[in-house]
Amino acid sequence: MAYAMRTVIAAGALALATQGAVAQDFSLMSAPFGSGSYVLGGALEQIVAANSETIRVSHSESPGFAFNHIQLQREPDLRKTMIIGSGRAISQLAVRGEPPFEEELPPVKALANYNLGSNFLATLDPEIKTVADLEGRQVALGRPPQINWTIQPEWLLKEGWGLGDSVSIQYLGTQEAVTALLDGQVDAAIVGGYFDPLSQQMELSPQTSEFLASGREAHFLDWGTAEVEKTAEAGMPMTPITLPAEALPGRDEPLEGFADTISWTVSEEFPEEAAYEITKLIIEHVGEFAEYHALGKLMSPEALVYGWDREEFHPGALRAYQEAGILE
Repeated sequence: MAYAMRTVIAAGALALATQGAVAQDFSLMSAPFGSGSYVLGGALEQIVAANSETIRVSHSESPGFAFNHIQLQREPDLRKTMIIGSGRAISQLAVRGEPPFEEELPPVKALANYNLGSNFLATLDPEIKTVADLEGRQVALGRPPQINWTIQPEWLLKEGWGLGDSVSIQYLGTQEAVTALLDGQVDAAIVGGYFDPLSQQMELSPQTSEFLASGREAHFLDWGTAEVEKTAEAGMPMTPITLPAEALPGRDEPLEGFADTISWTVSEEFPEEAAYEITKLIIEHVGEFAEYHALGKLMSPEALVYGWDREEFHPGALRAYQEAGILE
């Protein structure tokens, strides 16, 4: 009886101690409301809340990845407490102070990918067979600050294909670009989606799916592996990939394109133990992200690190990957 009583008292004391534990609070700025990045950011908040007694993540939307980097520059105190949606390409442009940035910004370190973006051009003109055929024509891209929908495609047109100013680029926005193509106002428009090169699965972006649902006969243009590599050598981080034919409706052959990481990143000043704990939770619960959004189906332990060099990971995240056997 005395032993049982001591056990009950000990259990009660442990419960009180657990309840009284103070969790560390961190914030996460992802992307605009309703985007896949926004939904998966909310998923991370909930997964951390359900599985950690020491870490809390409060998620909020943001105008986009460029804004996230600028916010870290404006408010240095956030560098120890904030996770931001970013990617390898936009983070390197930030460090170099190249457009859309006006000054050099502090570097960030990767925690984990939650997607890989892959964008390419679509046309309704059967006479346009390659990107080279766009010379002298109008091409609709996203908004100027958008990395995957605007900046990288523009680099590919100019650096990879050498078209320079011979293409008239219209910065319309992702949905607006597709609308302009359907209305005959431009000759090609940016479309795309999210791709896992390990499983070879792809989820098309909403506006791309809407474009295909129009019933018009779409033609997708290869960026070309050599052209992607040339663009990367010119200074725009991107990885050549080949999208399987079945990834795009109506296409009977693979499409040579590029991928860029879409990731959760932190400042170098972010606490190592917190980076370790959060990354460990992402690894252990990676399969649960599919319950929140279709893009979560593309997440896997191996895909979390795809496209980043070892030294680009936060030391805490690197430790978590080493323990999990994902990185050496």
